[in-house]
Amino acid sequence: MALISQEVFDRIPTAVIVVDDKRRILQANKAALELVGINAPGRDLALNLRHPSVLDGLDRVLKGAPEAEGEYTLPVPVSRSMSYRIERLPNAPLDDSAVATLVLNDITSAKKAEEMRADFVANVSHELRSPLTALIGFIETLRGPASDDIEARSRFLDIMYRESQRMARLIDDLLSLTRVEINEHVPPRHAVDVTRSINNVIEALEPQASARGITFNVDCAPDLPKAIADSDQLHQVFRNLIENAIKYGGKDNAIDIKLQSAERIPGTARPGVSIAISDHGQGIAKELIPRLTERFFRVDEARSSAGDNSIGSTGLGLAIVKHIVSRHRGHLAVASTIGKGSTFTVYIPTGLQPRTERI
Repeated sequence: MALISQEVFDRIPTAVIVVDDKRRILQANKAALELVGINAPGRDLALNLRHPSVLDGLDRVLKGAPEAEGEYTLPVPVSRSMSYRIERLPNAPLDDSAVATLVLNDITSAKKAEEMRADFVANVSHELRSPLTALIGFIETLRGPASDDIEARSRFLDIMYRESQRMARLIDDLLSLTRVEINEHVPPRHAVDVTRSINNVIEALEPQASARGITFNVDCAPDLPKAIADSDQLHQVFRNLIENAIKYGGKDNAIDIKLQSAERIPGTARPGVSIAISDHGQGIAKELIPRLTERFFRVDEARSSAGDNSIGSTGLGLAIVKHIVSRHRGHLAVASTIGKGSTFTVYIPTGLQPRTERI
């Protein structure tokens, strides 16, 4: 039984669900369907919405409490923060049965923004301290003991330039990571040509690869389906991974890139495309692989010394990749053998993620 016109109800931008005293759904609007997959009149609300605090609040209101409100977190598939408010309808046209409205809001972006601001300040203050200390030390030296030493001045200025470039890269990566994390709970919904994206990245990085004598071998399956992705973020994933392959793959080697369809993305039942990027460098120790996507984690000095130190590493590139892949509801796999090289495989869905996610 519709309490108000469904057409009018669907125009309300906030998710609203009306239930009776037995928790049966009387009416739900379009926003409720898109946010939490609830649109089945007559169905027990608890079959869709399983969070104890919401159900307890609903029961209290249906038994006479005027209202209940709070917040809760959905841990999967990507953590989301929700707020709810439950109110009893005083004059519901259903005889003596109690009727209540449940209003849901996705407050993930606001919560993420608060966390990101705190994390950004903490990370910047920690990670920028070292290069800033170095810059201050060299400036003091140039103003004092080395003020007339032309050779020392030239050498110190080169070091200061590299340190300032490192700080600029660090800030750029922190901002990129923050932007990705804020929207991580909202999956992309546009079709992207993965082959074109890879080719664009290769073209942009060709000079950097040529300087190290590195060539690209690209193997693309015919009729590769388009991925459901954010074009700019997918470009960033490929750029970060290929730059790492250039840096750590060793001079005068090849980078192998293989694109093919995947019947199922690991850990899901969804089809997708897989993009495997392989280098032939020193490889990564097995015990370090699980830590590669941690913020500011850098592999040991042996791997760093095998790479191109002029590129520099902020320790955020693979963290950015992880969060972008997470936003796409995809998967990142890493395989590596010491002395033979590493393969980073990204899986991206080819079908739209259903908007209905049970809570």
